[in-house]
Amino acid sequence: MIYNAISFQAAPFSYTLEFFDRITLVRGDSASGKTYLYQLLEDLRLTEKYSAIKLYNYKTEDFHENLKKCREKFIVIDNGDLLLDDEDRRFINFEFSNQYMLFLRNCDGLNLSADSFMLLNEDNYTISLKKELVIPLKKQSVM
Repeated sequence: MIYNAISFQAAPFSYTLEFFDRITLVRGDSASGKTYLYQLLEDLRLTEKYSAIKLYNYKTEDFHENLKKCREKFIVIDNGDLLLDDEDRRFINFEFSNQYMLFLRNCDGLNLSADSFMLLNEDNYTISLKKELVIPLKKQSVM
């Protein structure tokens, strides 16, 4: 993984984003803060600590070609439902040197685990990623 967590301040909020899988889908309704987070990451990637961040959205020229050139990057894609085609999804699945944070609803064609599905969560001015799918542990029988 490129980053296990990304933490920063953007007054009045504190952001603590923890990642549990190489591919993270950040899902949520419109106006839930996904695109705003993307915009904050545009500035954060200019710091030395977060220089591995590579951002793509609907304004990106030559998106498909540029995505295929990425190695050892933390790739953030906003509006992934509009941008990603089948070939992009295959690249994401099999280019293991990259880590991905995708803002999209349609996860067809992506190799994901339960740890991949996240929602933006705000609690007391702290923004975090909350697991969307919670799989209950099986009770162990006592003998």
